[in-house]
Amino acid sequence: MLQLLVTLAVIIILTVIAYPYYRQHQLQARLNQAKAALLINGQFLAVHYQKHLSYKQNKHNWPELPISKNQHFCFRIQGNPSFAREEHFTLKAVAIDTEAEPRIIKLNQDGRIFICQSSTSRCDEENHFFDGKGQPDKKCRIF
Repeated sequence: MLQLLVTLAVIIILTVIAYPYYRQHQLQARLNQAKAALLINGQFLAVHYQKHLSYKQNKHNWPELPISKNQHFCFRIQGNPSFAREEHFTLKAVAIDTEAEPRIIKLNQDGRIFICQSSTSRCDEENHFFDGKGQPDKKCRIF
């Protein structure tokens, strides 16, 4: 009986030690999936620009992205197309559950990828783009 209790205690201790590392690995894997989707969407926009000399579909709309969401993130272009320049874009990946993952990833037309520690952007916003008013993203650095 004592051996069973010792074995159980060791298993519990190992689980308590390993779980945070597992959770961190899981979040990093999700960020990498989001990064891959951003790159695919970025390639789509690059081809669109070559054909139309604009990242916009028209003055008031962005083109529909090939990947608009996955299991953990939604993907949209940041900013109202009516006020955006023809030769610029910022794609953004925002977690569907911002409590579990508050960080966001951004990709711009130059291929630079940034990770921000927090954002006011949410997947349930009504627009087909993320509002870029003010400074919605905080503590950003190159990813």
